[in-house]
Amino acid sequence: MIETEESLIVAGERLAYKLIRSKKRKKSIAMKLNRHGVLQINVPYKTCLSVIEEFIVSKYDWIAINRKKRDTQKDSAPLSYHDGDLHFYKGVQYPLQLISTNLSKVELRNNTIDIYHRKRTSIKNLLNGWYKHQALVYFKQRTDLFMNNFQLPKVKNVKVRKMKARWGSCNSRAEITYNTLLIKANVECIDYVVIHELCHLVHPNHGKGFYKLQSELNPMWKQHKALLDQQNYQFIN
Repeated sequence: MIETEESLIVAGERLAYKLIRSKKRKKSIAMKLNRHGVLQINVPYKTCLSVIEEFIVSKYDWIAINRKKRDTQKDSAPLSYHDGDLHFYKGVQYPLQLISTNLSKVELRNNTIDIYHRKRTSIKNLLNGWYKHQALVYFKQRTDLFMNNFQLPKVKNVKVRKMKARWGSCNSRAEITYNTLLIKANVECIDYVVIHELCHLVHPNHGKGFYKLQSELNPMWKQHKALLDQQNYQFIN
C-alpha cells in the first residue's frame, strides 16, 4: 500500500486529498472524509491518475455537501441532558422530564420523554439505553414488514449499535445492523434505510441492479436520503 498527498483544481478551488493505492483493492474507487476532515481516496494499485481525478471531479458536489455538513456538526452545540432539554425520537423533538425516584426507567408519554432516575444516575446512559431498546423493536418490525410485503429474501438477524459513518449494513449471512441513532430520524428516513439494506440481500453491491430495485420499492428514496443527510448533525449523541 502506498499513501501520497495529492491535489487538483476543481471549480476554481485547489482540492487536497490523501491518495491510498492498495493491491488488495481490485476494482472500485472509494471516497470518504476521514475523522480529521481530510478527503481520502482509496484506489486499486495501478489506477491512472487521470481516472482518479475524473472520479473526484464527478463527486465534487458530494464533497462540497459533506464538508459543509461536517462544518455544521462542529459548530452545533453538544446535546445536554437537563430538565426541558429537547431530544429527537422518530423525527419529533420531545422535552426531557426528569423525575427523581428509587427506580430507573424511561417512558414517552404526554409529549415528553419522562426519565425516572436515582440520584447520581447518568441521564445520558438511561436515555441511550431506551433509544437502543426502542430502535431494536421498531427496526425489527419495519424490516419484517417490508421483507414480507416485497417478498424479499429472509433476514436471519437484526441488530443495533452506534456507528459513526453509516446508518446500516447488511452482510453475506443475511444479518442487518442498524445505527441506534437512526431511531431519532423521521420514519420515512428510517424506512429508506430499512429498504436500502433489504435490497442488499438481492444485490450485495451498489450496482445498477441495486438502484433499480431500490427505486422500484421506494421511488422517493433520493428525497429521504437527502433529508437524512441534512439532519444528520442533529442526531449526534
